[in-house]
Amino acid sequence: MVDSLVLITGATGFIGAHVVNQTLEAGYRVRATARPPKVDALREKYGGKVDVVGIADIANGDYSEALKDVDAILHIAAPLPGKADAAGMIDGAVGGSLNIIRQAAAKGVKRVVLTSTMLAMLNLDNVASIVFDTSRVMTDKEWNPATKEAALSGERDPAWIYSAAKTVAEQEVWKFADEHPETDITALLPPVVYGPLADTNIPKGDFGAMSMDGFFYSNVFPKGGSSVEIAPQFDAMPFFLYTIDVRDVAKAHVLALKAPLEKEVGRKRIVIAGKPISWLDAVEHLRATRPDLAGRLPDTSKASRRPIASVDLSRAESVLGLTEYIDWKDTVDATADSVLAVEAAWAKADNDN
Repeated sequence: MVDSLVLITGATGFIGAHVVNQTLEAGYRVRATARPPKVDALREKYGGKVDVVGIADIANGDYSEALKDVDAILHIAAPLPGKADAAGMIDGAVGGSLNIIRQAAAKGVKRVVLTSTMLAMLNLDNVASIVFDTSRVMTDKEWNPATKEAALSGERDPAWIYSAAKTVAEQEVWKFADEHPETDITALLPPVVYGPLADTNIPKGDFGAMSMDGFFYSNVFPKGGSSVEIAPQFDAMPFFLYTIDVRDVAKAHVLALKAPLEKEVGRKRIVIAGKPISWLDAVEHLRATRPDLAGRLPDTSKASRRPIASVDLSRAESVLGLTEYIDWKDTVDATADSVLAVEAAWAKADNDN
C-alpha cells in the first residue's frame, strides 16, 4: 500500500535513480542502500526524503538495519559488465540477489521485485538466429542456457558473462521462491535501457557511469561525426535492437509493488519492452528535428534496417497494468539531451582547468 516503506538497492545507478524518484512520487516512503563512499552524496541529494543505509558488500553484507520496518524491496543493484571478473560478476549478481532475499524473508518481508534482463531469455551463442527470426514471438518462458561453470571458464567475453550471471541469479531466486511461497517475487526483464540520466554530473570519460546511454553516445555521436559511417547495431549485439525508456522501467517497478500476489497470477516473470530503437532510427530522427547536430551525426547513406522477432508483452499488461510505453522519439530526444549535457560539462571542466 502507498505510504509503505520500500527498500531500494542500486539507488545511485541509471535505473535505480529513476526508481527512487518514481517511488517517492507514488507516495511511498523510501529507504535506499548505497556503497559507503556514496552514502553522503545520496543523503545530500535527497535530504530527508530518503533514508540511506550503507552496504559495502551486497553479496555478504548485513541488511538488518536496512530491512527494519520494510514492507517491500526493489532489488536493482548488480555488477556491470567489465567492472568485475567472472567470479566477481557471478558473486555480485547471484550472491547479491540471494543475500537480500534470504534476509528479507527472515524478517517477514512479503514482496520483492528483482531487476533481471531480457538477456536471461536469449542464447547469446545463437542470438542472431533468434533475434532476426521474424516468425518468432519471444516469451517469458524462454531461458538463456548459460551456466555458472561456462562463465567461470575464462573463455567468455564480459557481455556473455554478465548475461550468464543475471540468468543464474534469476534461476536461483526462483528456486528460493519455490521453497518460500510466503514471499511474493516479481522479476522484471527489460532489454537495452536508454533515456534521460537522472544525474549528468559524471566523471570525465566514465562511460560506464552513463550505462547504455554511453553506447548511444559513442554510436549516434561518434568521433568524426558525419565523416564516418554509422556502425551496424547488430554487429555489436543483435540484442541491442530491443529497447525501453528508463522511465518506463522505473514505472514497471512501482507498478509491481501493487501487482496481484503470485499465488493469484502464477510466477511473475515479466518482460517489459518499448519499440525497438536502432541507432539508424535515432540518427535520422535527430537529423530531421535537430539540424544544428547534423555535423555530429554519422553518415547513414549505406545503412539498412533489419526486422526482428517480436516480444510477448501480455504479462506486463495483465499483471502490472503496463499498457503504454514512452514514444521512442521522446526517448531519443531525452537520451541525446542527457549525453550532450554530460559532454558539455566535461568540456567546461577542461576549460576551467
